[in-house]
Amino acid sequence: MKFSSKLAALLSVLALCAGTLAAQDAAKPKAVKDQMEYDIFTLATKEPDPAKKIQHLLTWKEKYPESDFKNDRLVLMITTYQALRDGEKMLTAAQELLKNEPRNVSGLYYVTLLTRSLNNTAADRLELGEKAANGLLGTLPETFDAAKKPAGVTDDVWRKEKEKLEIEALKTLAFIQMAKKNFPGAVDEYNKILKLNCTGAVSYQLSTALLQQRKPELQFAAMYHVARAAHYTGEDALAPDVQKQVQAYFEKIYVKHTGRKEGMQEVIDLTKKSCFPPDDFKIQSEAERMALEEEEQKKNDPQKYLWTQVKKALIAADGSGAAYFEQIKGAALPKLKGTIVSVAPAKRPKELTIAISTADTPEIKLVVDAAYANEAPAGTVIEFEGAVPTTFSSDPFLVTAEIEKAQITGYPAPAAPAKKAVGKKGGKKK
Repeated sequence: MKFSSKLAALLSVLALCAGTLAAQDAAKPKAVKDQMEYDIFTLATKEPDPAKKIQHLLTWKEKYPESDFKNDRLVLMITTYQALRDGEKMLTAAQELLKNEPRNVSGLYYVTLLTRSLNNTAADRLELGEKAANGLLGTLPETFDAAKKPAGVTDDVWRKEKEKLEIEALKTLAFIQMAKKNFPGAVDEYNKILKLNCTGAVSYQLSTALLQQRKPELQFAAMYHVARAAHYTGEDALAPDVQKQVQAYFEKIYVKHTGRKEGMQEVIDLTKKSCFPPDDFKIQSEAERMALEEEEQKKNDPQKYLWTQVKKALIAADGSGAAYFEQIKGAALPKLKGTIVSVAPAKRPKELTIAISTADTPEIKLVVDAAYANEAPAGTVIEFEGAVPTTFSSDPFLVTAEIEKAQITGYPAPAAPAKKAVGKKGGKKK
């Protein structure tokens, strides 16, 4: 069981609260019953060894169960059990403190915090923690004000301590909602926390609650908070090794959604400026991007667009490509533009391997009815119309089609033969 050192100042204030608030309505000042109680009290409060200290406190409790200081004693028992790393006994002492004084801030605080740190999700434990957390939140407006703050504590410090307590209560309520699988309820609590103190760890917990709902409309906010948790460097940031794992996870879900890494850094940069994503925040999916690219291609390069649709049908994920090829087999293709990748044979070529979607990926092999007199260099752009598909391979992708030479334009003409040198008039060249 671990308690953050950042709560040290808060715990010291709570120790003051335990005596100050409990004594506000007392009719008379608290006092020890006799010299023996005073001696035990002195031993318990001055002993530095937690193991010995708890024995003094238990003796005090046994001999003076109704001491005026019984609630103060329980607070000391809680903090001593904390030093001994015994969370269950801490919880028992905190429950007893609340039984004596249902609105005791220390008791409410420790039950609230122990609900999470002990990670016991049994129904009775969750009910106990929920009651304590709500009690702590309900107590804040009535008991945590300038008039009732401990002596020597400034209004500014008191305000910050109230905020810390509120955050701890909300974290426990979020933990309880997650344990109950009430993910929308957990999201509400995490959002409340981030509005009070925008930290990285809570952003990651919020992303988990969002993703667990498996709703498409929540995925963008979830991805935003995953990215934020991976790169947040302020208070309550995730440990560096954990951040590396979270960043890898962000990259994985981002690429799965978009199909590429482009734009990922822009999302990360945005998370460094704001705790929450903008209302219109959205990450374009691969399908959306491809649809826009197709519309642009249809408008600016109709030939490539047409081929893209043919190729898409041939490599369909549902395995329908072979059936589609049977539909277009033997039918002349419309005019297309492509780039020569290679020709064969090298001399008097009759086969042209063409790339259309890119400049160098073979997609269609044209079998020409008559050989060319010369080779065409790779990168030559040609247009062809009326090619008739005959065979199709899906892996690697390649459509073979027959075509007449006259239906191809752009193939380079043979180089002109070199002129023979002629000597001077009236003589032969020597």
